[in-house]
Amino acid sequence: MSSVNNSVAFLLVGLMLVGLAACSSPGRNYTDSALQETLEIEILPNTSKMFVYRLRVPDDKQLNAVRIERGGFQTGVESRNGIAVGGSTPKRLMENATHVVKEMGYCREGFLEIDSSVSQFNSWVKGECKEGSTEDDIKKFGTKKIIPVDLTK
Repeated sequence: MSSVNNSVAFLLVGLMLVGLAACSSPGRNYTDSALQETLEIEILPNTSKMFVYRLRVPDDKQLNAVRIERGGFQTGVESRNGIAVGGSTPKRLMENATHVVKEMGYCREGFLEIDSSVSQFNSWVKGECKEGSTEDDIKKFGTKKIIPVDLTK
C-alpha cells in the first residue's frame, strides 16, 4: 500500500513542478491551440502607433449559446471551446502581446497598456507603442489593418 501512496505523491509533486514552471516562464501561451491570433494596428497622423493584440476562437468553433460554468477557476489550459480563464490568464495574455509586438517590429521600445479584456472566446490587449512611427513603419505596416500573427518566418 505504501508503494501506491509513494507513486501518487511522486506524481503529484511532478505535476506541481510542471505547473510552477509553466506559470513562471515568460513568453507566449495559447499558441498550440485553434485560437486566432491577430494584431490590429493603426498609425495615427500624429505618429502614435496604436494596436489591439487579440486571441479569439473562430466564429465557426464558438458555441451558439452562452454557457455559465460554475465552480472555481480552472488551471489556465485551453478548453475545448476557448481559453480556460484563470488567475494567471491576464498576465499570460500580456506576455503574449509584449512578445508579438516586439517580434513583429511594431513596438520597438515597448508599449503602454490602455485596456484589456479576458474571456473564454475573445481576449485582447489594447496598447500604444512608446515610440512614434517612422516612414519605414508606414511602409511595413500601412496605417490601419489587421495582421494575422505568424512568427514562424
